[in-house]
Amino acid sequence: KIESNIIKPILAKLIVNWIGNDQLYRFKLIYRGSRDGISNKSFRKKCKGRVASLVLIKVKETNKVFGGYSSIGFCSLGDDFIVKEGHRLYNSSDNFIFSFENSEDTQHMKISRVVNKSQAILDGNGFNFGWGSLAMNNVSLHANNNSNNYENNLKTDTVYTIEEIEIFNISNQ
Repeated sequence: KIESNIIKPILAKLIVNWIGNDQLYRFKLIYRGSRDGISNKSFRKKCKGRVASLVLIKVKETNKVFGGYSSIGFCSLGDDFIVKEGHRLYNSSDNFIFSFENSEDTQHMKISRVVNKSQAILDGNGFNFGWGSLAMNNVSLHANNNSNNYENNLKTDTVYTIEEIEIFNISNQ
């Protein structure tokens, strides 16, 4: 069960199925924007480490919900990285990003799995899936996938404003 203010249980079930492995998971809320502040600094303070994590984002002026799953977590991920243009990029084969039209939409969802596994996570300001495929920069959310590190199902030139964000650590039950 995911204690989210952003998505309904039907979407939580769907996301758990995407994570896969036919296991039961425990989701521990570690960061909520309305409680902890929406900024790169608060994100990095709360979300350090090599722990499987789920990101959920509600954006302003629309009902859209974006999110991502990182099997390796965010920030301070250790020594298994490559450097590109002065940035650390981390390897993962399980990561994915997604969007829903609203908090209970199961008809118009989009999922994009990582394709360039060596650039699954960029250790940047906020979270950054695949060099901008889905990225937080303070209250801004980018979902442009110009780097093509994820499947191209989630591509927009719109820069959204984050209304609410939740990060959950995921562990096996």
